[in-house]
Amino acid sequence: MIIFPQIRSIHGSNALLMCRVNAFRGIPAHQYKSHKNHKEGEMSLRIDLSGMSTAAAIRQIDLSSLPAVHHNSGSRFGGIFLILFSLFWGGIPGIIFISMVTSGEYESSMFFLLLFPVIGIGVFLGGLYTFTFRETLRIDATSVSREAKSIFGYKYWTEPLERYPGVLQRTEHRSGGKNSSSYTLHIVELYHEEKKKRIKLYESRSPNGFRKIWEDYSRQLNKPALEGSKGNMVSRAVEDLDKSVRDLAREGKLEVDFDPRKPPPDGFDLRVDGDKLRVALPRTKSSIIGTLFFMAFAGVFLFIGFGIDDAPIAFGIIGLVFVLLIVAGLAWSRFTRQVLLIGKDRVRIFYETPWGDTTGKMMDASQIETVRIGYERNRNEREGVLLITDNATKKIGEGLPSEAQNWLKNCILAVIAKG
Repeated sequence: MIIFPQIRSIHGSNALLMCRVNAFRGIPAHQYKSHKNHKEGEMSLRIDLSGMSTAAAIRQIDLSSLPAVHHNSGSRFGGIFLILFSLFWGGIPGIIFISMVTSGEYESSMFFLLLFPVIGIGVFLGGLYTFTFRETLRIDATSVSREAKSIFGYKYWTEPLERYPGVLQRTEHRSGGKNSSSYTLHIVELYHEEKKKRIKLYESRSPNGFRKIWEDYSRQLNKPALEGSKGNMVSRAVEDLDKSVRDLAREGKLEVDFDPRKPPPDGFDLRVDGDKLRVALPRTKSSIIGTLFFMAFAGVFLFIGFGIDDAPIAFGIIGLVFVLLIVAGLAWSRFTRQVLLIGKDRVRIFYETPWGDTTGKMMDASQIETVRIGYERNRNEREGVLLITDNATKKIGEGLPSEAQNWLKNCILAVIAKG
């Protein structure tokens, strides 16, 4: 029998923690050395990141010592290119249109030529802005300021640092365009309720060391580390950054709303397996609209390959492959289910199938720092329950109703916290 503990609510305060970074290079620190700074009389934290590369970072503001000043500017080459392109795109059709009007050869059917100069003017103005844009960000122990100027004007604002609730980590999905694949941006920003006052501290396509970088910024600014969306924002105090869920529970800083006496939501199978809790999730349901769409897509290939004379039979073969994949997907969702085996030391995530259990993934329960509901990479995917350590994130219960996801989250927290 597993008995769940009573866990009190968080009552944490932000203790001052000075963070001095010797070399901040975009992937996690492997060595931490704390020492006493006798001159200033306060504890400092040195993070040794020597020998690591910053090639993956698109943007990285160094906060190793405050005040920190970061300069940013638009691309001169990009600005010149846009200006020249706009002159070609809009200038030539504009000259043709004007010459036709002045020579009396203008016809109403040629009015569409004005579209090119109009677009060209917009591109030209964008090029001017890119070429002349300059930005200066300044962050010190008490305030944040931004100065931006371009050919179109000058803007300046300053904001007390105390109005920033914390340092947020998030991701953004970007389309790579016609000739390149899509990608995910990993972003750390100094969060503010007003979007225009948020400051991007770090931006990279690489996930390597991303969580450590986020935590380091939180320490440097002595601000809580934030994650999740606005409706499900999770805040962690600086002194709790490297503590696991179990550590927080033992210190009375974690509250779990879970009653093991209540039955689980429909579709869950909950039982004790030795000294472990076995939680089988409801079987996933395939989207009817999505299935019909892919079936229609496959049907087009089948019709071309087998229904049109002289058409390459390869189209029909591709259609058959699509049908097989669709049937396999439907069978998988119908006859398999995701299972968690939560023990004192490890959490195992695997699938239960008619042919036996899959090997699945293992997580060290003592290293799990956060269990929350959210997106693993970007908002284009469905929400699930995230189990997060410094080195990995696993998502379970994707697509379940919000009530079921909340129950699953609290169940996992209660068992892990018990230890």
